[in-house]
Amino acid sequence: MPGFFDWSSFRAQLSDLPIDGLSVSESEPLAAHTTLRIGGPARLLVRCASREAVAATVRVAAEARIPWLVLGLGANVLVPDAGLDAAVLMLVDELAAVSVHGTRLRAGGGAQLARVVRAALDAGLAGIECLGGIPSTIGGALAMNAGAYGQEIMDVVDWAEVVEDGGGVRRLERREIEGGYRWSVLGVGRVVTSAELALKADDPAALKARARQTREQRRGALPPEPSAGSVFRNPAGDFAGRLLELAGCKGLRCGGAEVSERHANVIVNPGGATAAGVRELAAAMAVRVRERFGVRLELELKILDRNGKAVADPEAALARKPPV
Repeated sequence: MPGFFDWSSFRAQLSDLPIDGLSVSESEPLAAHTTLRIGGPARLLVRCASREAVAATVRVAAEARIPWLVLGLGANVLVPDAGLDAAVLMLVDELAAVSVHGTRLRAGGGAQLARVVRAALDAGLAGIECLGGIPSTIGGALAMNAGAYGQEIMDVVDWAEVVEDGGGVRRLERREIEGGYRWSVLGVGRVVTSAELALKADDPAALKARARQTREQRRGALPPEPSAGSVFRNPAGDFAGRLLELAGCKGLRCGGAEVSERHANVIVNPGGATAAGVRELAAAMAVRVRERFGVRLELELKILDRNGKAVADPEAALARKPPV
């Protein structure tokens, strides 16, 4: 329940921590931190510039039973209109750095994936050149095993350093990182603070040409309006976009939210959309596919409740009036 947690005590404990690289702000609007440009304020926004700051914040949150989550570029999340009654962590500065060592690339969990890909291209390193168009941090990419055009981030990760739910720090080797299509164990109760990728030397010009081609393909497939990318995962052996288009979802609207005319698996915010509208629209899309094809689509978009937990059932928010 919003208001149940002792926020004043939690903030005081954070302020008393003898740790550099930790800053806290209250009631900061999150719409500017999401690609959908939707979302109310965070109860507390905690910017962490070191592994120690992340570990201490998570430890204190666990002790106080305060809900918390990490927000990267906000590219696949829907924040409630009322905001989040949770501590929202953002990784900055040292935790957003990128460095190259031979064929190894090391990045902080808050490093933008586009910047990581550029560093690899400049060094003539292959393995992630097709991922540059994905709006994510490296931590977010590892948490969801981001992939595009035949490449997945899990194919090249060598190890990841994480802060676990109680605040402990652990380094996970590749063999310990279970994952699959758009998921990994790194996205469950953990914060990726850094990771190392094992890449391969290749011709820089050829790599940049391939990266440019995939970027253009992605740009042509996705709408220009603010969005959170794909709403649903692809079901086995099929494409969610194909099923949604055949189910007549293109152009559906709920308030200011619309299903893109360019891509049936993308909800856009041309202006004035609300989180409630996006939820209702996603629910109606799932219902149409289930009723026509007998397929239950699974959410790729993380629809968050007030405490920052992802909603599992896409049909749970269906309003009495269906979108038009």
